[in-house]
Amino acid sequence: MIKTCHLGINGGIGQAILLLMLSLAMLLITPSTQAEPPQPSSAALGTTTDSRSAHSNVPFAAAVINPGSGLWREVRQRGGPIEGITQVSGTDAGILISTRGEEWRQLRTEKVIPYSGYLLAVVLAVLVLFRLIRGQLKIHAGRSGMRILRFTYSQRAVHWVAGITFVILGITGVVLLLGRTLLIPVMGNSAFGVIASFSKTVHDYLGPVFVISLVFLFIYYVKDNFFKLKDIQWFAKGGGMFGGHAHAGRFNAGEKTWFWLAILLGIVVSVTGLVLDFPIFGLDRETMELSLLIHGIAAIIVFGISFGHMYLATVGMEGALESMTTGYCDANWAKEHHDDWYEEVKDTAEPAPSEDSPTHGSPGQASPSGA
Repeated sequence: MIKTCHLGINGGIGQAILLLMLSLAMLLITPSTQAEPPQPSSAALGTTTDSRSAHSNVPFAAAVINPGSGLWREVRQRGGPIEGITQVSGTDAGILISTRGEEWRQLRTEKVIPYSGYLLAVVLAVLVLFRLIRGQLKIHAGRSGMRILRFTYSQRAVHWVAGITFVILGITGVVLLLGRTLLIPVMGNSAFGVIASFSKTVHDYLGPVFVISLVFLFIYYVKDNFFKLKDIQWFAKGGGMFGGHAHAGRFNAGEKTWFWLAILLGIVVSVTGLVLDFPIFGLDRETMELSLLIHGIAAIIVFGISFGHMYLATVGMEGALESMTTGYCDANWAKEHHDDWYEEVKDTAEPAPSEDSPTHGSPGQASPSGA
């Protein structure tokens, strides 16, 4: 008897739940042209309380079910969010409905992402073409056997910290920006999810390190990167590619341009990156969305330009990389690429160690002027 009653109760509950689900389904599929049923309270369905809305009594749930409703149409026409009343504290907590997030998403997916990919592809294509036409830029007079201190140990350390963090941030940023388009078709969603999660973690924690290194980079290198009148001639001669030799000091006009672009765009990237890293200062959603757009655009520009700098500083120019590994440059290299600076420091030249010397290329091998 008890068992029969128990089953009867359970069956009644099951029937009630089934009827409730069927009733909800009928409500959801009811055409909007039919007479509207009595409206539930705004507390139950989250209605808008904006007095300017002509549809202030239309439930939010009905607007979601029917995107063509007057509420959605009004939101689009007004171009801004409709705010409601809430007891939840926090920025944007009272915003009931808004289309600005969708506008931001479309701008990012339809403009920022594809054009970023085009920019990087064009820069890489130009570098490949330049390599095929010019090859490696050699020291025309050959090695002199004499070397000149170009960068102290501390200068190199600051440059390497900033450079390594910059490259890692650039790679992880490209993964997060272009990964869905470039990597998912190759490796699938699961593998990309792991890589994207790892990239985001590295990007978030390494960002503040880059900010600090950028400050020291500015302090250590700004003195020799102010433009002078003779830099105009360097630009006019294309750095010596046409019009004859282009005179240059410790840094030529191209290097100075790269320095200021890296610093100024680096500041933009750093500030917007910190905004995204620490969303705890009462910033609204629009500020965060704008910061992400500016961060991505500035970062992709400076990252693309850096390809040229990294190419010439490594495999593109003979003798350039050793300045940042040993601190010294060959005297003939200095004379050909930075002749004005060479005239200032040529008296400090010293014999270069032989290739088989145990001290050759040691970063600690610096003159008394090294830090």
